[in-house]
Amino acid sequence: MPKKIATADELIWHFHEKLVGTNLSNARIAIVPRGGRGDWSALTNASQRKQFPKLASVVTRIETQMRDHYSLQ
Repeated sequence: MPKKIATADELIWHFHEKLVGTNLSNARIAIVPRGGRGDWSALTNASQRKQFPKLASVVTRIETQMRDHYSLQ
């Protein structure tokens, strides 16, 4: 199945949709290109990870799920 092409803003919106109802819903997430051909990564800064200890693992889990479906424009 081909991946949907999305902008970084759309991907961030999807992340926040998945975080609604948790204490992580206001976490800052950045989407950056990785390599080429639409590959991307989700990043958080150190202060956010310190404030929300589970943030890194949750973002990694969501990123893995979304990477199968979305390509960065």
